[in-house]
Amino acid sequence: MLTTTALPHPAELLPHRPPMLLLDTIQTYTPGESVTAATFIHPETIFFEGHFPGEPILPGVILVEMMFQTCGLFGRLEGLQDAPSGEIRRIKSGRAIKIDTLTFNEPVLPNDHLLITAVFSHKLLNFSVFKAQVDIAGRGRTAARGTVTVLINP
Repeated sequence: MLTTTALPHPAELLPHRPPMLLLDTIQTYTPGESVTAATFIHPETIFFEGHFPGEPILPGVILVEMMFQTCGLFGRLEGLQDAPSGEIRRIKSGRAIKIDTLTFNEPVLPNDHLLITAVFSHKLLNFSVFKAQVDIAGRGRTAARGTVTVLINP
């Protein structure tokens, strides 16, 4: 497992940019197995303006996007692992393909710290399947979990 200090910032690996870059850091990465990213939910987050005024809750679809971005980090980190020494292998693109058995268990609120984990399950052609989960650090609760499939173009 690589430590946080040895891992790049998500913006170095993902094509997303604010406001759609939803991950702040990569916490852990175990090659061939899993990656965990983290993010802080700022009270000023744009989604709280309309969801819901006076009772802000982060929309579930944003949690799903965090899961997909974390899977993207895994794919790109795997690509870096596979590169010959001194060479950087960039993954061209990827995209969300499928969501299975996703459940939302706990609302995400302003000032929550989230840990988003994607555990690699299996691969079929260029499709990678992950067990993904969003945990609320400090509350010991899981906000969402499910199985997601991504397409990663080599």
